Amino acid sequence: MKKDSIVRKQMLLYMTTIGILILLLCGSLAVIYTNHYMGEKKEELVGQGEKIATAYSKAYRTGNLGDLSYELQILENYMESGVVLVNRDGKVVLTSPGFDGVLIGDDMMYEDLTQKVLHGEIVTHQMKKGEVFDTPMLVVGYPVTEGYLAGIFMCRPLPEIEASLMEMYQMSILSLFFVSLLGLIVSFLTAKHVALPLVMMNRAAKVIANGDFEQRVEIKSNDEVGELAQSFNHMAESLQAHEKVQKDFIANISHDLRSPLTSMNGFLTAMLDGTIPAEKQGKYLQIVLEETERLSRMTQGIVELSRAQSSAILLEESNFDINSLIRSNIDLLEPQLKEKHAIIRAIYDEEKTMVRGDKDKISRVLQNLLNNAVKFSPEGGIIEVETTLLDKKKVLISVKDEGPGISQEDQKYVFDRFFKSDTTRNEDKVGSGIGLAIAKEFMLAHGENITVKSEEGKGTTFAFCLKLAEKE
Repeated sequence: MKKDSIVRKQMLLYMTTIGILILLLCGSLAVIYTNHYMGEKKEELVGQGEKIATAYSKAYRTGNLGDLSYELQILENYMESGVVLVNRDGKVVLTSPGFDGVLIGDDMMYEDLTQKVLHGEIVTHQMKKGEVFDTPMLVVGYPVTEGYLAGIFMCRPLPEIEASLMEMYQMSILSLFFVSLLGLIVSFLTAKHVALPLVMMNRAAKVIANGDFEQRVEIKSNDEVGELAQSFNHMAESLQAHEKVQKDFIANISHDLRSPLTSMNGFLTAMLDGTIPAEKQGKYLQIVLEETERLSRMTQGIVELSRAQSSAILLEESNFDINSLIRSNIDLLEPQLKEKHAIIRAIYDEEKTMVRGDKDKISRVLQNLLNNAVKFSPEGGIIEVETTLLDKKKVLISVKDEGPGISQEDQKYVFDRFFKSDTTRNEDKVGSGIGLAIAKEFMLAHGENITVKSEEGKGTTFAFCLKLAEKE
């Protein structure tokens, strides 16, 4: 077992708790047992005194006091108690055979004890060794109302009572020991059961750290440990998905870089060796220029995403009309719309909606969403851009298309960098899968988020919020 393992810590906690409980329980039981047992013995002695008082009264009335000694012997033998009879002067006049009559004629009791019995009280007292007897005694005085006797004193040796109590304590301690041992065994098994999933997760984490994202933890419970295991598996799935996205990106970006570079190299080589005549070189140089611009945009996008995800976005906030910005971005898409015979329908909650934010970055977000909507819309499709006032503080901007939609699984990763869904990959020949990631980072920098709602075959809606500008 490791020095700082969770099993060791839990076992120390359980042992400490059980130890404290045992100490408290032993103390409580000692008090309860002692009081209860002593109370029972006192009641027994009171009962014996009552029987002897009854026997004495009967013998006194019949004049047959000789039978009283026989009664005392029987009680002493079966009840393990000595009996002392005292007259009204406090003198011992009769004892049970166990005392051998050595006390007869002596002043046995304290004056206050005798007086209480004379006044009809039942008195109990624990006598120390040497006060009257050579052994500590539990004495119960029972008053007598007839004849010359004042009281009957029932005497039981305290060592015998303490020996009985000790046997009870030993049995209780032995029982507590076995119960504690069983509790520790159960605690150990419980701690091992709790720690096992954590050990498995630790091993799986080491495997994942080495690049094997296939590792999973078996979930066997619905408690907090089970939830942790479920979260761990979800993390592993996310890492696996991100790894797949990165591998796909490397493959896609390699293709996207190789294709324009190959074209540029081929056209330039052909112009240098004269394969392309001088009068046609302008056309091919224009193609080379477009390819270089495409590479530049791709590189700039990667740089912007890296800067955004390192929290280096600086906002230049101002108040502007979001409706006007939407119209400007729609105008820029006129060539693509004509090519696809598509229509963008703008729906504004108010004629003019002033918002607060970085106008350039919000424009970039709109460009990305509108470009994607046009790109994935079918021939003659309708795209809807709508602004909706949510309250006096925010406006919701949504972009809806009639494209192929995004699966529920792909929606989890659509804002991840370099991600392209399988259903749109063939339609997105020039994208690198970082546009939506940049858009999300821009919105997060504004303290807002961007969401997607889609159903396969029924189009996609992207939406984000902006804060309304304060009225001057």
